[in-house]
Amino acid sequence: MTLNGSGQYESFDAIVIGGGPAGSSAAYKLASEGRSVLLLEKANFPRFHIGESMVPYLSRLLEMMGVSEKVQEAHFVRKSGVEFFATHNDDLRRQNFSNLAEGQSKRTYNLNRARFDKVLLDHARDTGAKVLQQADVKKILFDGERVAGVEYQYQGQRHEARAPYVVDASGRAGLISKHFNHRIMNHKLENVAVYQHFTDVVPENNPGVQGDVIFSSHKEGWLWGIPIEADVFSVGAVMPLSLLKQSNPKDMFKKHTDRAPRIKQAIEGATPTFENPKVELDFCYYTEQFAGPGYFMVGDAACFVDPLFSGGVFLSMTCGMKAAEAILDISKGKDEQEAYKHFDNFCKTGYDSYFRVVYAFYYEFDRDMNRMGLELPGGFRFVLQTFAGDFWADQDQPVMEYLRSKEEWATFKKPFDMVYDCPIYPDNHYRAADLANLTPVDDFLQSLPTDAKVEDKVLVGVGSRQSGIGSFGKNFSQGLINLFGFVK
Repeated sequence: MTLNGSGQYESFDAIVIGGGPAGSSAAYKLASEGRSVLLLEKANFPRFHIGESMVPYLSRLLEMMGVSEKVQEAHFVRKSGVEFFATHNDDLRRQNFSNLAEGQSKRTYNLNRARFDKVLLDHARDTGAKVLQQADVKKILFDGERVAGVEYQYQGQRHEARAPYVVDASGRAGLISKHFNHRIMNHKLENVAVYQHFTDVVPENNPGVQGDVIFSSHKEGWLWGIPIEADVFSVGAVMPLSLLKQSNPKDMFKKHTDRAPRIKQAIEGATPTFENPKVELDFCYYTEQFAGPGYFMVGDAACFVDPLFSGGVFLSMTCGMKAAEAILDISKGKDEQEAYKHFDNFCKTGYDSYFRVVYAFYYEFDRDMNRMGLELPGGFRFVLQTFAGDFWADQDQPVMEYLRSKEEWATFKKPFDMVYDCPIYPDNHYRAADLANLTPVDDFLQSLPTDAKVEDKVLVGVGSRQSGIGSFGKNFSQGLINLFGFVK
């Protein structure tokens, strides 16, 4: 590396801009195959980042990356389910990951992103990537119309690095996307999150299963309650920006948490970390082109989706791995344009699927997650599988087949070829043909009072104890509820 203007530069097989989950995943994959990789991260890790709950499919991805043991050693909070409480009709249910298909991981994590992102970045470095932190990319370099490298500032000096391929994982900065004016705002989803972290939480105050996310919704928005450390609880209220403008973040945060009694109970006696609640814009955007001459865009550098279903990190890492695989395939002789097209189709399939699940929550099911579980085609198991990360589902997977039929929910205007090939569980997942053989789940609870203490398969109520039901009830609708498997 030399000072800019010397005419000298360092060459690599690939350059990755950004050391978040997407960038670290891409760098890891390339380095694991013996390629020379330069990863440039503007910040110094660990650094704060919101976005703390993960989907179950992420657990398998961590195994595929060889980092699962390191994540386990970091003692992140393990999660075995999610609690959904629709406050407008007092409907409380629990989604248990034990009902995922045989061969799938039944647990995932809630993550302190500062610690998790550092684990991934260190893993990329340990695998062989050259990682520079506090390295600020100032300019994208071109060879004609092809992206050919970057100019960056590091330790007070300007440097130049070149490579046949640059992976832009720069997050919302979106350096390449903004250069080409690729970013398109999604005006169907313009929300804002007001959030706070609480320390010194009292475990006995949490009414849910240890590690579960407490999800609470009402007519004007929804809230998350996430235990991200043994004694740290993250709470966020998501609402339209127009609603926040009617007040201030502090008052609006209190107003919304007051409408989520189980979250409010979980943080009783805890200490707020921030002087005032923080605000994060959840405005969604996408790109019509994920790859082009000499570049790939992954993670938030390409697309950002409402954090409703906690799928953003999983999508980012999966696409980061796919970008690396595309570069490797090209180096082994695959046609470059064909590799770009397949990567583009893969990313568009994943993000389009995820957007559609989000649209269903807001526009068809009126912010009621439990109605989605009970009313979407195929029943509870396919809803659970979709929520867990089945964004490249089989063409006839009942939930995704239905959501994909909604032409008005199409994210991308330009046509593309759907990729019906799950990169995480290609063989171990529920299929449409399984519907005839699926039996009622064994952990359905007939009634769950909203003041109940929930444990994995036992309802501890106020002075009572309900047992599970393993067969259909007396009427058809009760039978459907049993089959769908939601705790109620």
